[in-house]
Amino acid sequence: MIYLTEKDVKSLVTMDDSIAALEGAFGQWSDPSRANLPRRRLDLPKKYFNVMAAAIPGSDIFGYRGYTSAIRFNLLVLLSLKREEPIALIECGWLSRTRTGAASGLATKYLAREDANIMGIIGTGRISADQVRAVAAVRQLDELRVFSRNAEKRDWFAGEMAKEFDFPVISAETVEACVKNADIITTATNSKDPVLLGEWLKPGVHINGAGANDGKRRELDDAAVLKADMVVVDDLEQAHIEAGILMDLAKQDKLPWSNIVELGEIVSNSKPKRTSPEQITFFHSLGLAFEDVAFGS
Repeated sequence: MIYLTEKDVKSLVTMDDSIAALEGAFGQWSDPSRANLPRRRLDLPKKYFNVMAAAIPGSDIFGYRGYTSAIRFNLLVLLSLKREEPIALIECGWLSRTRTGAASGLATKYLAREDANIMGIIGTGRISADQVRAVAAVRQLDELRVFSRNAEKRDWFAGEMAKEFDFPVISAETVEACVKNADIITTATNSKDPVLLGEWLKPGVHINGAGANDGKRRELDDAAVLKADMVVVDDLEQAHIEAGILMDLAKQDKLPWSNIVELGEIVSNSKPKRTSPEQITFFHSLGLAFEDVAFGS
């Protein structure tokens, strides 16, 4: 069995590789052999132990990921049906952050306008850099705006992104300044209260909601979600468990689950993508074992 450390994984794959792996897997979303077990959270005294599993179509590979912040543990296990044995044990911190970015990148590739070139990102935590890298991999950005409530972190992150990319990076003093007239907006926070308001959205914007994979978190307000012409999730079954804002709107009969599309349906062409430049699109990323196993394979 192969054991890959964080350093190994980082040296073996790029963001382009990650997006390509997810695109190939989501392109087979309608295959009946595809399987994704949504995240299950085992309550511990102060933390959770999270477990999720998946099988990729057209492959004999399946696997599961377990992780917890109670101790330093975040591992992906890959197994082979053909060989009838485990084949890889992969440290998953860098992999998880990269595939979370890659999912937003893939959604941006299929949902954002082709001429989208101004990005605003809210949040400067551990997943934020890969969110920028992923969007920059699929669209030609001319400007990046960054907002965090912590001015020091905001300025530091903007400086780091400016070193990495050749487009201007602006440290915005307010959320509104960060997202005003942006073509692509990414929220990458763990906020329980909305950080992106519907009144700030212009026609044609694409939104990646990357931080709220817990039913208690809210990155967008109701108006922002309801303003979207297309609401897309990576997996509807998991959204019923973890997409708090969508669960609330569905209970209020404001947004039927039947109106929400899965990313795999768009990538596999079983559902249409953006049909006009004026449409507002919203991808609510939850993070799937399906993505972990596709990336790890």
